[in-house]
Amino acid sequence: MPDARGSSEEGRTPGLRPRRLVDEAKSTDREVERRGLAALKARGARLAAAAWATVRPNRRRATGYIALCSVGALVGTSVVVGTGKAGAVPDLSDIGAWLTSSRTGEAAHANGLTGDVDGKVKLPGMGDHPVTISQDGKTVLVLDEKTGKLVRIDPSQLTVEQSSRYGTGLQLVTGGRYAYLVDPVKARVQRIDPVRTTPIGAPVDLGAGPLGKAVADPKGTLWVPVPGKGKVVPFPRGKKAPGIKVAAKSNKPATLLMTLADSRPVVTDTEGGTVTLLKRTGRGMRFKLPSNITKAPSGSVLVPSATTGDVVPVLARKSGRMALVNTRTGSLLTASLGSSDGRYGTPQVLGSKVYVPDQGNGTLKVYDTEAAAITKPVKVTGKRGKLSLFVRDGLLWVNDADNATAVVINSSGHVKRVHKYDTDVPSGRKPRDKDRSDDDGRRDPAPGPDTPDPLPEGPSGPGRDDKPARPEAPADKPDRDGTDDKPAPDPKQDPKPDPEKPDPDKPDEDEPAKPQPPGVPQAESGPGTIRVSFAPSSGVKPTGYRLKGAPAGADVKPTRVGPGGPFTFEVKGGSCDRQYTFTVEAEFSDGQKAESGRSGPARPCVAPGQPQNVQHAFPQGGKGINLTWQAPANAGNGTTYTVTGGGPDTDGNRGNTRATLRNLKNFRAYTLTVAAKNAAGSGGSVVKRVNLSNTKNIRVADNVDDGDDVGVRTQPNGMAGSRAGFIPSGQTPMLKVICQVEGSAETHDTYGWKSDKWDRIEWEGKTAYVSDLWVGTSNHRKGEFSPEVWKCE
Repeated sequence: MPDARGSSEEGRTPGLRPRRLVDEAKSTDREVERRGLAALKARGARLAAAAWATVRPNRRRATGYIALCSVGALVGTSVVVGTGKAGAVPDLSDIGAWLTSSRTGEAAHANGLTGDVDGKVKLPGMGDHPVTISQDGKTVLVLDEKTGKLVRIDPSQLTVEQSSRYGTGLQLVTGGRYAYLVDPVKARVQRIDPVRTTPIGAPVDLGAGPLGKAVADPKGTLWVPVPGKGKVVPFPRGKKAPGIKVAAKSNKPATLLMTLADSRPVVTDTEGGTVTLLKRTGRGMRFKLPSNITKAPSGSVLVPSATTGDVVPVLARKSGRMALVNTRTGSLLTASLGSSDGRYGTPQVLGSKVYVPDQGNGTLKVYDTEAAAITKPVKVTGKRGKLSLFVRDGLLWVNDADNATAVVINSSGHVKRVHKYDTDVPSGRKPRDKDRSDDDGRRDPAPGPDTPDPLPEGPSGPGRDDKPARPEAPADKPDRDGTDDKPAPDPKQDPKPDPEKPDPDKPDEDEPAKPQPPGVPQAESGPGTIRVSFAPSSGVKPTGYRLKGAPAGADVKPTRVGPGGPFTFEVKGGSCDRQYTFTVEAEFSDGQKAESGRSGPARPCVAPGQPQNVQHAFPQGGKGINLTWQAPANAGNGTTYTVTGGGPDTDGNRGNTRATLRNLKNFRAYTLTVAAKNAAGSGGSVVKRVNLSNTKNIRVADNVDDGDDVGVRTQPNGMAGSRAGFIPSGQTPMLKVICQVEGSAETHDTYGWKSDKWDRIEWEGKTAYVSDLWVGTSNHRKGEFSPEVWKCE
C-alpha cells in the first residue's frame, strides 16, 4: 500500500512532499572548506575532460554534442551545490543511469561522463534480492522480483517515496507516462500509477500464457508477445487493442522476442526465423534470418529489449553466430564470435561495435563491424556473473548487480569504471546511517593506452577457425566481501605454462613463423550483392587474398585483394532463393596457403521496400479494378507481389507490377493492400481505398427553348414516378450522372427521338432520374446505353 507519509491535509500528491534544500551537517572549519573547494575543482576538471572525450570529433558526433550541451550546466551546478555526503542536497547528472546493487540493497546513480556515483538510494527490504529497475518512463521504479514489492525513487530527495505489494514473477515495464506490470504465467497485464505505484483499473487477461517479455515505447504503448497465439498485443494509451499476427501456425508455441529499435517495436520469431516491424495497424517489413540462426536450439537465441539505432543484433548463444538486421534498409550482416558453450549473454550495439557479455569471466567481447574482427575485450568484473547491458544517452552501461563494479562506455569505446559501493556520495539517509560497504577503496583503472589491459587481445579475426577464445581467469584473490568467487577451473582451458619448459605452441627462434589464416569473414546482404569483409592474417604478411564460395557465374570484385587491403570483396550474382557462405584464402610468397573459417550464410538480396506510385483504373462497365505500381528501389529479380482485399478473382503475373481484379460489385468501396516480398522477407505494404464507381459530370443537351421543361423523377418512369423537380426550358446545366438503367419509353417532344434509357443523377442531395434523351451522353439520340456511363446494378 502507499506510504501514508505521502499524503497531506493540503491535498498534495503522495510522495511529492517538500524538503528543505540545506545540508544537515555544516562545518565552519577553514580546512574543510579548502579541501571541499579543491574537490570541486577536481570534479569540474574530470567533467570537462570526460565531456571532451565524449564529444571529440569522430564519425558519430550527435551523442557527443548532446553531452557537451549538458556538461556546462553539470559543472556549474557542482560548484554551486557541491558533492556533499549523506543527507546533502543531491546533484544528479542529466547524463547518467541508475544501477542496482543486490548485496547492499541499493540503487546507485552514476554520472555517464565521469563514471562517478553522484547519488544513492537505500531500497528497504530488498537486500540480496533480484530487482528490476525501470528508468525509461517519467519516473524511476524498482520491483523486487522475489517479494513483488514495487517502490518509486524520488531522485530529488534520494529516497523511496511510495510502495505497493504485488505478486512474484512479474515484469515491470514503463514508457513515457505509462507503467505496467505483466504476469507472464497468468497472462495478465495490470496498468499502474507510476507515482503512487497503485493499480489503475482491473487487470487485462490475454488468455494464453506464458507470455513473452514485453516492451513499452516512448509513447507508452505496451507491446506484449503472446507466443501461444503467435500474436503481439499492443496496449496504446493503456488500452488493449486487437492482436497482430506475427507467427505462422505450428505444433509448438512460437518464441517471440520483442525489441524497440530506435523506439519502433520489432518482434523476432526464433522458430519461424523472422524479424518483423510492427505498427499499430498491423505488420510492417519482415526480414528472414539466416539458417545458422534459425537452426539454433530452442531458447538459445538472444535479442536485446531495446537498441538506440535501427540495427537489431540476433545472437545464437552456443554457436556464437550473429545476425545484424538493419530494420530500415533491410540489409543483413552475418558474423561469428566463436562458440561459447552458452556463456554469452544478450548483445547490445553502440556505434559500429557489438558488445556481447561473457558470463563466464565477467568481460565483454567486442565485435567491430567496420574491421570485421573481434577487438580487445573489456573487463567489467573479471568474475563469473550475469552482466546486463543497456544504452542510455548514447552510452553503453554494463552492470552486475552482485558486484561492486560496473562500467560505462561511450561511442568511441572509452571505458569509465563505476564503483557502486562508494560511500562518500549523497543519499537520502541520515549521516549516522552506515553503508554496508564491500568496497576496499581501490580503483581498477579503465583500459586505455597508458594502462596495460589484464586480458589478451585475442585473435585479430572474428572467431578464428570458429574456436572459442580462452576464458580469462579472474585475479587470484578474495572478493571485497571476504568470499572467493573464483570460478572452478575450466577443464577445456590450457594449464598455466611452466616457465622452465618450452612452449610447444611457440615456434623456435630459428624456425620461421607459420602462415596464419585470415579472420572468419562477415557477409552482408545487399540489393543484388553480397559484401564480404574480413580481417587480414596476423604474423607473416600474405601476398594477397582470394574469395572462395561465390556462386557460379557471379561477378567478384576485386578478383584478388592485395596485402594492404581494403579487405573486402563484392559479389554480384546468384539467386535470392539461396544462401551462400564464403571463405577467404591467404596466399604467401613461398606458395603456402591458409584458408579462413566459413562465414555465416547470406543472400544476394534484401527484403524489398513498399511498392511505389500505386494507381488504379476501371475496365469498361466497371465490375473490376486494374492496379499498377512501380517496384521498390531495392527490388531484385526474385521480387513478387501480393494484392489482397479484392476477392479471390485476381488475374495477372505476380512477378509483374500489375494486377487485374474482376467479378467485383460496382458502387462499392474496396480496401486493397499491395505488398512486395522475396526470399529475404516481405516489404512494407501500401493500402489503397478504391471506390468502384464512375460518376460523370455531363451537361443537359437538346433542351429546346419551347416552353416545355424537362422533368426530374424519383423513379425511371415518366408517368408513374412522382416529380422531384424540373429543368427549365432552354437551360443546359451540368448534371452528376451516376449510372444508367432501363425504364419507361420516352419520346423527345421536338425531334421525335425515342429511348427507354434513364440516367440516375444526384439532385439536391438526393437520388433522382432523368430521361437520357435530354442528357448529353454519346448515345442519347440513339436510345442505347452509353459506354462512358456504367449500368446500374
